[in-house]
Amino acid sequence: MKFSPLYSGSSGNCSLVCAGKTKLLVDAGMTGKAIETALSQVGAAPAELDAILVTHEHIDHIKGVGVLARRFNLPVYANEGTWKAMAEQVGSIGFSNVRAFVTGQDFYIGDLNVTPFPTSHDAAEPVGYTFFNKGAKLTYMTDTGYVSEALREQAAKADLLFIESNHDIGMLKHGAYP
Repeated sequence: MKFSPLYSGSSGNCSLVCAGKTKLLVDAGMTGKAIETALSQVGAAPAELDAILVTHEHIDHIKGVGVLARRFNLPVYANEGTWKAMAEQVGSIGFSNVRAFVTGQDFYIGDLNVTPFPTSHDAAEPVGYTFFNKGAKLTYMTDTGYVSEALREQAAKADLLFIESNHDIGMLKHGAYP
């Protein structure tokens, strides 16, 4: 398995997960053009992608989803809550490319077994993902408010654990987040 974080932070999030012949984009929170450029820098092209997986509907995770899905005819995977919350923001995506999953139920995309799991965030139905391929395990979670026992179990024995988060004391004291 190969993992390439392309962008991480409040301005946008996007990562590439590859195994065998399968290439998945997790989130697409930058412009389509920026993501195309970042992919080329790691030796990949959007036309080679098998799908885009979305963690949640915030713009720093979905900004380029619609553009890439339409331009390269890519399936987009998200749970029902996220689809409802992001539908207007991503625009029209062909019916055959709308893929809804149930959080907690694993599924396969090519050479990767994908398990979506719930995270703690102020979004409709946020998830992280655990990817399995040939005995390797990658756990990916973004913007989670805290690491519960369930999240610890999800991350246990991961060969790679990717956590993207922010911690700002000023925002905690004076902002809307609990």
